[in-house]
Amino acid sequence: MLNQIEGVFFDMDGTLLNTLDDICDSINETLTRWGLPNKSNETLLHYIGWGAKHLCKGATGFEDEAQLEAFHKEYRQTSLNRNDPKTVAYRGIPEVVSLLKSSGKKVGIYTNKPQAWTEKLAAHYFGEKVFDGIYGVREGGVLKPSPEGITLMCAEWGIEPAKTVMIGDSPVDIETAHNAGIIGIGCTWGFRSKSQLEAAGADYLVEDANALAQLFGLSPVF
Repeated sequence: MLNQIEGVFFDMDGTLLNTLDDICDSINETLTRWGLPNKSNETLLHYIGWGAKHLCKGATGFEDEAQLEAFHKEYRQTSLNRNDPKTVAYRGIPEVVSLLKSSGKKVGIYTNKPQAWTEKLAAHYFGEKVFDGIYGVREGGVLKPSPEGITLMCAEWGIEPAKTVMIGDSPVDIETAHNAGIIGIGCTWGFRSKSQLEAAGADYLVEDANALAQLFGLSPVF
């Protein structure tokens, strides 16, 4: 069990929230405005996890940097202005976040989603100021698998990185954890398969919120 851990970092898409339909709808709305063919969720899923610009490049095939940046900017605005009607928190995850905080742990989000968008979704689906830190994509910032967000939030919290863990649904999250020298927990309910997380070297695999709670010595949530 990991009940001695002092800080917990969550990925957002595919870990805290099932945002897939709204991400894909936003991309396809933008593609339509640009006169480009829509893409299936299955196709777009291959490009999710490495940041919005990577997703936009995969969806459009654009190689010209100015053209790609223009599309990327429009997609971000489309996403930020949506009501995200299809997004839901994964079953039991808000309760696990609450239990972790009640047990005295710091809880943060480290994601390749833009900062403003991440803050909006976190407040809407989990409540204001639930998370002790949120590190999304910022102007001039880096993307996972860089451990920068973990390093900075740990410094703000006064916690050694070695006393934290990273929870995510993709190999990028596991790589990020290992780049930071911390435990990487793979959640199999998200956008990637169990086999992909195993291949990435996940230190633990959890199949639902109860399994995650048990890993930290917490009570079941359903």
